[in-house]
Amino acid sequence: MRMFRVLLSLALALALGAQTPKKILFDHTRHEEAGTSAEWVICSASEPDPSPAAPASETDWNGGISAWAFDLYKAGYKVQTLPPGGRVTYGDATNAQDLSSYAVYIIPEPYLLFTAAEKQAILSFVQNGGGLFIVCNHPGAIRYSGTGGTDAYTVFNDLVSVNGGNPYGFTFVPGHGPGDTLANTTSTAFATGTSPAEQAIIHGAYGGLGLMDFHSYSYLNFNTAQNPNVQEILHTQISGDTGSFIVTCTVGAGRVVAISDSSPSDDGTTTTTGKSLHASYGINSNRAFYLNATTYLAGTGTAPVPSVSIVSPASNPTLLAGGSVSFQGSATIADGSAMTYSWSFGDGATAAVLGPISHTYAAAGTYAATFTATSNQGKSASATRTITVNPASYTLTASAGSGGSISPSGAVTVANGGSQTFTITPSAGYAISSVTVDGVNQGALGSYTFSNVLASHTIAAAFAASSGSSLKETFDTGTKTAYATGTVTLSTGTWTLNDALLGNTTADPKVGAQSVRTRNSGKVTMAFNFATGAKTVSVKHAKYGTDGSSTWGLWYSTNSGSTWTQAGGSVTTSSTTLATASFTVNVAGAIRFELRKTDGTANRVNFDDFQIAGY
Repeated sequence: MRMFRVLLSLALALALGAQTPKKILFDHTRHEEAGTSAEWVICSASEPDPSPAAPASETDWNGGISAWAFDLYKAGYKVQTLPPGGRVTYGDATNAQDLSSYAVYIIPEPYLLFTAAEKQAILSFVQNGGGLFIVCNHPGAIRYSGTGGTDAYTVFNDLVSVNGGNPYGFTFVPGHGPGDTLANTTSTAFATGTSPAEQAIIHGAYGGLGLMDFHSYSYLNFNTAQNPNVQEILHTQISGDTGSFIVTCTVGAGRVVAISDSSPSDDGTTTTTGKSLHASYGINSNRAFYLNATTYLAGTGTAPVPSVSIVSPASNPTLLAGGSVSFQGSATIADGSAMTYSWSFGDGATAAVLGPISHTYAAAGTYAATFTATSNQGKSASATRTITVNPASYTLTASAGSGGSISPSGAVTVANGGSQTFTITPSAGYAISSVTVDGVNQGALGSYTFSNVLASHTIAAAFAASSGSSLKETFDTGTKTAYATGTVTLSTGTWTLNDALLGNTTADPKVGAQSVRTRNSGKVTMAFNFATGAKTVSVKHAKYGTDGSSTWGLWYSTNSGSTWTQAGGSVTTSSTTLATASFTVNVAGAIRFELRKTDGTANRVNFDDFQIAGY
């Protein structure tokens, strides 16, 4: 978890760019540390800059919201405090901590009203692109006994009342305080829209929001007549209550987020005894909310988009109806967020997995198989392969002209890639001028062999051979780390490995990530048929490490593995450099292959890039 947090922080720090880090200012001019509550400051007695300057953990800073500030520091922001006696101004060059120097201004549970000039300064800060974070609390929470002290919700209701109106569009109303049976509650009622604010806060870079808890709080009411851009982020789920726990709005070029309770930001640490702590920051979705919202206010909270690819099939495949394709997706995301995966195979079937998964295409056609990865911020990306499925067979109807006969006549079924001989016999005294197969004139008389049929409606007079189908297995997908007999799903389909495994060490000769390592009398067997037959087969081979030579061969089966026939002769492997062995097969129709180590010794041999050239 710590490593993930460091990586995430680095990613977000990079997102801030190489320029001077954006600055976040926490207010401490309104007695945010008063009374028995947790201290709503970063670091007591170390202001404006918390000390140490380079903390190793949040406990190096001692305030009640130090964890929040520490996370922002680790993400690349500069965090400071506006200390007691500090001036709230905007555009005042004489003030070293003028709001114009900051990206976000955070006011955590204040107990003193802002002056009219300060309210105008805060409004100007927001209107000119600043981010304002308002953290409120429950009625009766005042813990400052000095002159002018009041509840935080009163301070904020006065703050948003400026220039005779309410440009923010929200106000606070009483909720439930200490001693109330409803003072401790949770809510999952997050907004479900797709606005930029909702996406950045609810589905932000620090994770999706699912549940938040509150401990004595007020509520927020919002009014779109006052500000058409104000919107709810989280609603109460207490029966009979109305109002929001969190709202957001834009004012001019700036953004505002308001939450009605300070407890979710409480990290449970303080140097002052007698404080009432909740230690809520690290539980449920509290931390994600504060960080998502702060980065949104700073203008750096755009959720990253996954980067996706399709590992298998590596290119757009062509197969026969009834054949299968093994699918494997790949997805990464910059912030390490959790992702969900889905496949749409183009024929109406779907799957919610990364892969590998095998899918069978029953009918001929062209299909778009799409892999999609979706982050928990709601960002998604897709990749697509085009799957071309040819008919497994065609029906031909042949006829001769008057005065002769053709055999076979009527409908004839020809396997895709197969052949059919038609014999034309003229009757005595007659000459046949043409032969027609499915409406295509085949020309002169005679006995014709129609080979490598592609489609009945596109048959050429000479029935020209197609370019042929092919299969290539690289053994780079799938995992099998033991020699015991077992099956593994690879890019071309399911294979059975007997006394064989998928090796990826430096001693395993290989083209890509891994190859098959076989010992003793091991076998590497296709557990599926290649429908279009095989003209030739090639496979790369080399010996493993410092082992001695091995002898092996290629076998094929035309009855789904019931019986086997050797293709060509045996091969001896004596080098650690991959070499290619080629075999002439010339067998049409469904076929499967098996590599067999035949010497029975403990010497190991590796196979890679197994390839079939079909009809």
